[in-house]
Amino acid sequence: MFLIGRFLSSLSKVSSLIGTICVILMMLHVTADVIGRYFFNAPLPGTIVVVANYYMVVLVFLAIGVAEEQRAHISVEFVTDMMPERVQTGFSVFSSALTVVVISALMVAGYTEAVKKTNIGATMEQGSQMIEVWQSYWAIPVGAGLMVLIAAYRVITTLTGLRSGLNETGIDAEFIND
Repeated sequence: MFLIGRFLSSLSKVSSLIGTICVILMMLHVTADVIGRYFFNAPLPGTIVVVANYYMVVLVFLAIGVAEEQRAHISVEFVTDMMPERVQTGFSVFSSALTVVVISALMVAGYTEAVKKTNIGATMEQGSQMIEVWQSYWAIPVGAGLMVLIAAYRVITTLTGLRSGLNETGIDAEFIND
């Protein structure tokens, strides 16, 4: 089981690396567009479409698996912190199981939409150009799938008590600015 966790953690690291590359490319792309627009009166064609339909989509949807591994999604432990550890564990398992169900629905819907957009060769128009965007639709089921795998794996390791192998942030992590 530990090796499965390490594998999922590796997928999460790859996903994080792709997100980092997207941020850098987006920064360079927008900067080049601004320089071209204001200094040379020649903006890069398609910048808005590429940023909105590639960089941002990939960045957001691949990052949800990373956030799941790190337990970085927003959570409020207002009442549960006062409950016994066993009850807290039960809520954690329930929460992760619910995550699996909800994000699986997102993954299936994203997959269905990605197949439709791929089949029609979805494009967007910016100015006088048509830019293909069907590829970006695949980031949704891939990112959601990673999140589902990590959440399901967490349920299994929590219920069985086995070492997870995930590279997760500690639940009681201290933050510098608190």
